[in-house]
Amino acid sequence: MTFHLPRSDRFLCGGRESNFSAVMNRIVLPAVFLGVMALSLIQAQAQTKLFVAPNGSDADPGTLAKPFATLEKARDTLRELRTANPKLEATISLRGGNYFLTQPFVLLPEDSGQGVTPIGIQAYGNEIPVISGGQPIKMTKDGRFWKAKVPDGWNFTRLYVNGQPRVRPRLPKQGYYFVRGELEPTAANKDKGFDRFTFAPGDFKANWANLGDVEMLGMQIWTMARLRVASVDDQANIVNFTGPTTNKEAYQKFPKGGRYLIENVKEALTEPGEFYLDRKTNELTYIPMPGEDIATAEVIVPRLNRLVELRGDVKNRQWVQNILFDRLTFAHTNWETPPAGYVFWQAEAKLDAAISMTGARLVSITDCAVRHTGEYAIALHSGCKNNKIVNCELTDLAAGGVKIGETQAYDDEEAVTSNNEVQNCLIAHGGRMHPAAVGVFIGHSPNNVITHNEIYDFYYTGISPGWSWGYGRSLSHHNTVSYNHIHQIGQGVLSDMGGIYTLGSGEGNHLHHNLIHDVDSFSYGGWGIYFDEGTSKILAENNVVYNTKCAGFHQHYGKDNVVRNNIFAFGREAQLERGRPEPEHFTLDVNHNIVLYNDAWLLGADWSGDNFKLDSNLYWHTDGLPVTFPGNQTLAQWQAKGQDQNSQVADPLFVDVSKNDYRLKPGSPALKMGIAPIDVSTAGRLGAKPYTGKMPRAFPAPPPPMPIEENFENVSLGSKVPGAQTMEDNDKATARVSSDTAASGTKSLKFTDAPGGKFEFNPLAYWEPHFKKGRIGVSFALRPEAGAVFDHEWRDSSQPYSIGPSLHIAADGAVSVAGVEIGQIKHSAWSKFTIVNALGSGEWTLNVLGAGQPAISGKFTCDKSMKSLDWLGFISNATDNAVFYLDNLKVVPGK
Repeated sequence: MTFHLPRSDRFLCGGRESNFSAVMNRIVLPAVFLGVMALSLIQAQAQTKLFVAPNGSDADPGTLAKPFATLEKARDTLRELRTANPKLEATISLRGGNYFLTQPFVLLPEDSGQGVTPIGIQAYGNEIPVISGGQPIKMTKDGRFWKAKVPDGWNFTRLYVNGQPRVRPRLPKQGYYFVRGELEPTAANKDKGFDRFTFAPGDFKANWANLGDVEMLGMQIWTMARLRVASVDDQANIVNFTGPTTNKEAYQKFPKGGRYLIENVKEALTEPGEFYLDRKTNELTYIPMPGEDIATAEVIVPRLNRLVELRGDVKNRQWVQNILFDRLTFAHTNWETPPAGYVFWQAEAKLDAAISMTGARLVSITDCAVRHTGEYAIALHSGCKNNKIVNCELTDLAAGGVKIGETQAYDDEEAVTSNNEVQNCLIAHGGRMHPAAVGVFIGHSPNNVITHNEIYDFYYTGISPGWSWGYGRSLSHHNTVSYNHIHQIGQGVLSDMGGIYTLGSGEGNHLHHNLIHDVDSFSYGGWGIYFDEGTSKILAENNVVYNTKCAGFHQHYGKDNVVRNNIFAFGREAQLERGRPEPEHFTLDVNHNIVLYNDAWLLGADWSGDNFKLDSNLYWHTDGLPVTFPGNQTLAQWQAKGQDQNSQVADPLFVDVSKNDYRLKPGSPALKMGIAPIDVSTAGRLGAKPYTGKMPRAFPAPPPPMPIEENFENVSLGSKVPGAQTMEDNDKATARVSSDTAASGTKSLKFTDAPGGKFEFNPLAYWEPHFKKGRIGVSFALRPEAGAVFDHEWRDSSQPYSIGPSLHIAADGAVSVAGVEIGQIKHSAWSKFTIVNALGSGEWTLNVLGAGQPAISGKFTCDKSMKSLDWLGFISNATDNAVFYLDNLKVVPGK
């Protein structure tokens, strides 16, 4: 549990007192700003220079010899001087050391640079000023613990010792707990969201100290809920929370088998690097790391949520503008879980930041560090235009890096945030408390440039432009995302994510020369470039994407998008995916790309219809196997349908695939096809010293797939099965838990079929085990009534999916495999089915035992390409009134 984060004197242009010509050389500015800066060189002698130092005094005049003690005094002095000279120019230089704020440093429109140069707030010389939202405390030794009393009312979720973050105690100490059973919300929240579930005995304890301060961290699909414990029922094994999730949609549930952690349990304080704050006694207890010396340790408690606030007045068109923050470090902001808990539906876009701006214009943050945050690092809210964040290091972030724009689409153009730039920044180690946060988030905001940044060690998404669903109104357009190095994204914690993730219409958005790799989701949706929810009129070109879980590129649905001249390599499940056909409009043009893969599908998801175009692409399977298209078509068959008319199957001749060197050798067939070489050697930061900071994972690695054992005894009568996906046509074609009969116990899952349904295969219920290798054993008890038609099937997650073991039971009880009858089972009686398959072997065994009937057994073949068990389904295929019952389902690896 060791941490290392670098000092801010490692920055590209640190190590000297800033002057405006130096700043101008480090940053590309708008023409109007450039002119202002150039004029400043002529008038530099007229600037007022104010100085601040940790050992200064606000009673002093603010000179180098007698500096002020606070930023507020320097700001207020400048305001006073401007009463006589409104155009006065000034710099405020901070000497090295810690500035422990007691309230945010606020700049108003009256603090703007009124002359020809920005107001400069900067480090002095080579010194390192740290603007901190924390307070230092002294601790005393008490056995193996360090302890301290803190003032009444203090509450904090992180602690910093010698510049390194420390954490509250969690359970379990390794891995995750798993929801035992899904519950409907309590009456108070029945129309709001989910507020309880059942747990395995012993996971929660009603007698824990300060139970109301204990928090449950529930992993959902692309979000995490952080909820406070209201009560624990040790007998029924039910935990209730003080508030619900945001809604009752499936992605907000706590399903059976869902992962969760428990945080801030006093009794769990056992490991070095953990602390606990007892809010009843105000006692802080900390277990030191090996080698930490209480006599010399700097212990900082975060207190403020905000360090700097720029408060422009959008309504009255009064801006905070012409401000320069240069070579400063901002650190130690706080965030605490609200009384009703905290849940947001995507990207943690609700959270604010350590540096928070509204109505800010022509503000630059250069060569600064923001670290140890409780939320995002920097947020540009409404009315922020022409601002720059350049050469900065944003690390150890409880949420994300930079937020640009709002989740509201303003009609007032002046309220729309636009034309901002994030350039040459390191944005790393994010999502430490809020894993759904994003490296750079762009809401309803156009004309921004995100370029030459390195973004890594996040649990959801690297860069996310857009905030609209379907084809609704979006102001996220004409944004440029270029030359970014995005990697180590997802890390198996959340799902439905991308290195670059676009949401909704984004006309004119241009994604180019980005290097994206190692994107790994928990379940579905680890993509390199991901066009989601109506993404439209976006161009993605000259990007290099490799080592992604699901595919290098995926379009959920959208229209008129172009994906050209990219390299997509080694998606583990597929290389290119399209989610919906949408026959009503043209969806996607994919041309002049190189696609390299092995042991996976080329095209995944749904490529039906003809409202897309693939052409002039170069495909290659590195194992030399045939390249196939949907439905196992050859290239010639695929071309006969009008696709890939000028595409080829050939080795692209990369320099060294084993080292992820995707430069083309001379003679590459790609060059003859008009595919241009892609140079991403400059993706990421330019001219910056190598960053060596390291942090441990904030959330556990994904657990191995869990065996399934379901006897339905803990499921409410009349309910669908938690942990399974259930599809029903209407209230007559259902799959619900019943007490009619059971193979053991008192309950089973009753499938009731009826005529007139939309789909013959409904009702059905399926589980998603996600076993990836080895022998799998599946057993279940089945009781068909007269006329029932039953199908059971194993599938993988490829598109089109491969089918493993499968069997059919006809209305007369005849059991068949691959259309061949192999035996008969009795109606109105329980039979036990046992199936064993070694994934990828193409062989499986079946045994069926039932009282008063001959045993059925045999060895059968299936598709060898089914190498994972991702879908395990039970289907009622009757077309008339019919019933069958399912019980005692077990899915166990290694059998």
